[in-house]
Amino acid sequence: MHVFHFRGLSSVLVFLLAILGIVLVFLALPASFMMVLWNALVFEGVKGPEINLYQGFLLWGIVLVILKMVFKPEIQLEFVKPNASKAGKSAKDATAKSLDSPVAAPLETQADESQASSPEPKSPKH
Repeated sequence: MHVFHFRGLSSVLVFLLAILGIVLVFLALPASFMMVLWNALVFEGVKGPEINLYQGFLLWGIVLVILKMVFKPEIQLEFVKPNASKAGKSAKDATAKSLDSPVAAPLETQADESQASSPEPKSPKH
């Protein structure tokens, strides 16, 4: 772990200037580039909407997220293709299983338990 010692106000100001420079180089410069690129291509080329610097920051953030997902994915999606002969059969099986699913069972047992817990039997009215 690194320990930084600040001696006086001038070293704090230099540190804050360094942080500001890093933010400008890695965030504001690409965001302004994205804004200018969008406005040149979409606004002037296709007569689309014009964006400001804040929206350029958002666009740069979207680009960073997409680059992260492409080059260093942490979530992997796998797509499985069903067989053509099993596709119709699996749809019928899915509907049959949904009718017999255990999710509906607690609703029935709750109704049965509420009737069983009442001590007085229900008699038909005359």
